[in-house]
Amino acid sequence: MDGFLQPDPVILAFIAAKQGIYLLCLLPLALIRSFVASGGARWAAIAALVLCLLGLAARYLPEVVGAWQGPLVAAASFWRNLGGGLAMNLVASAALILSAVLPGRRWWALDVLHGLLLAGLLGLWGYSLWS
Repeated sequence: MDGFLQPDPVILAFIAAKQGIYLLCLLPLALIRSFVASGGARWAAIAALVLCLLGLAARYLPEVVGAWQGPLVAAASFWRNLGGGLAMNLVASAALILSAVLPGRRWWALDVLHGLLLAGLLGLWGYSLWS
């Protein structure tokens, strides 16, 4: 009966990743892209940066300030829980993908790192669905 009531460590890693670690890792990539890119790629990277900040604020700010009620907390809770907690991650990631295909993109290594990060999140998600 070893491991009977012990949770799967991969599932725990997925929960931690979708709850904020993914956005914390995506934030510097979006920040760097917003500085080095130009034109449309810069604007998409700024959108990704704002979405990362909104997602992190929705996740951590209500607990930090002790706010448990009100319309802003309800909106933050909706954004944080949309799509089982994955939507805020995927929307921010989609904006960074958009910055990778628009004119003005620079530093292709950021796209490689983002691809690895996204593959990790989607791999953990797939494991959680099919295990």
